[in-house]
Amino acid sequence: MENRANRIRASRAALDREASQLVITWSDGSESRFGLKQLRRDCPCAGCQELRQHPPAPAPGELVLLDGRAAAATGEAVRLEPVGRYGLRIVWGDGHDHGIYTFANLRQFDPGVAG
Repeated sequence: MENRANRIRASRAALDREASQLVITWSDGSESRFGLKQLRRDCPCAGCQELRQHPPAPAPGELVLLDGRAAAATGEAVRLEPVGRYGLRIVWGDGHDHGIYTFANLRQFDPGVAG
């Protein structure tokens, strides 16, 4: 049985830079807002997933130093790019743009939307 939320499509997506949020208006008229910092931390690209699942282990008595990419990561979004009808690519201020944020996942993880 298909979940009702899976049939609802995004009708508009925009950046609210003042609030640092991604705003999606759905075909049912509801609106979802996602904090950009959290979206950046949860980037779905393979590289970011790998870093989250297998962070570098420090040698005994040493601190973990972030590589250049991780140290430069920012929650500032430069622009949105549609990816087919199913998602968005966010181009971040640090140049990172590999993650595809699917509308299905965004809808599913919005705490304000009942499925």
